[in-house]
Amino acid sequence: MQRILKHTARGGLGLILMGACFATAAVAAAPMSPPEETVKHLFQWRPFLAPFHAVVLHFPIGFVTVAFLLEAYRVFRPSEEIRRVTVMMLWLGLVTGVLSASFGLMRAGSGEYESRMLELHKIYGLGVPVATVVTILLQWIAQRHETRRLWTNCYRGVLAATIGLVVVAGHYGGNLTHGSKYLVENAPDFLREFLEGDEELLADMATTTGVTDEKTRFYTEKVQPILSAKCHSCHGPEKQKGGYRIDKAEFALKGGDSESAAIKPGDPIESNVVKLILLPSTHDDVMPPEGKQPLTSEEIMTIIDWIRSGAAFPETGQALSSTNSAG
Repeated sequence: MQRILKHTARGGLGLILMGACFATAAVAAAPMSPPEETVKHLFQWRPFLAPFHAVVLHFPIGFVTVAFLLEAYRVFRPSEEIRRVTVMMLWLGLVTGVLSASFGLMRAGSGEYESRMLELHKIYGLGVPVATVVTILLQWIAQRHETRRLWTNCYRGVLAATIGLVVVAGHYGGNLTHGSKYLVENAPDFLREFLEGDEELLADMATTTGVTDEKTRFYTEKVQPILSAKCHSCHGPEKQKGGYRIDKAEFALKGGDSESAAIKPGDPIESNVVKLILLPSTHDDVMPPEGKQPLTSEEIMTIIDWIRSGAAFPETGQALSSTNSAG
């Protein structure tokens, strides 16, 4: 009788946790914007919960990884106690995986990320809890058919595939947050040159096609390294925080969600980018934001000089006039 009550309690707790997770998922799948007249009177759960994705995502990574390592150990040292711990890790990985995916869906609705990279991260990220469910099911079947190695092999194979999904989803998530060069920016020269070979080829092609005037060279040699190091992780091709992108002329001149002219060629004082990088480090709107490496005085002057001289981009082939700026 005690065993029945014990298993019933465990099952009930599992159902409660899963219910809470799927309720959160339902919030994530709900329409993004309520009627405008009710916005002022309703607390917005999405903006509040979405940032927790960055915290919760570490739990399913850890739980599933521990389950994988324990199962790998169990291949050589079979143990019923380790099997039980492995099952517990998988369930914890499932619960936290559903929560992480739910918060991730909320965050994805902000429109700050490049669509293709976001879609890949979403596919692989949602695949993790789905694969974890299949892993748990196969583990349950394998336990009841211990004499049939096929089920055990299937269970272990899917568990390994789940780890693969975790790695790939984490890779794309890191690209969205930090940029695709984050992992290799401090790599040895030979590795970085190999991985960035295509970009160097494009740069050589730009040079040979006549984009060699002094102002575009200034951008390529002085300005672009600053933007790549300090701005692209939040306002580059893979993520556009506040709806702003600074790596291309057609986007950089526009003001994102603020609708203020981000860059007014020839007029750095009226350029919102300059206003933001000159804010005190404690200001809420300072760029780069708190936690990111700030621009040095020399880098700030380089940005100002670049805008004053016309804010030339390689794709334009020349400096732009202030009449071409947005706003």
